[in-house]
Amino acid sequence: MAELATADENVDKLVDGETRVVNEMVDRLEAAIDDTAARFTMPTEFVIPGNSTVSAALDLSRTIVRRAERESLRAAGEGSLAVAYLNRLSDLLWALARWQETASTPARRPG
Repeated sequence: MAELATADENVDKLVDGETRVVNEMVDRLEAAIDDTAARFTMPTEFVIPGNSTVSAALDLSRTIVRRAERESLRAAGEGSLAVAYLNRLSDLLWALARWQETASTPARRPG
C-alpha cells in the first residue's frame, strides 16, 4: 500500500504493479474469485461466519481489509486503483471463507 502512503510530490517514484496498483492486479483477484466460486455452490442466504477455524480467520481478515478499504478512500489519489483492489481482495476472502466452510462441513447421512 505504498501508493496510499506516498506524498504527492513522490508519486512519480511509484512503480506500476509493484508499488502502484494496476488493472492487471485487480483482474487477477477477479480471476481468483471466479476460480474459487467455481469450486462450490455459493450460499444464497445469510451466512453466520465461524464454521471452522480457517473460515473464521478468513472472515476476520476480510473485516480488516474492509476497514482498510474504508480508510483508504481518504488517502487514494485521483485514478488510484487501490480501493478497487482492496474491495476485490475482501470479496476473495469472503469466497475463500465460504469454500472452506463447505470443505469442513461433514457430509450428512440420509435419514
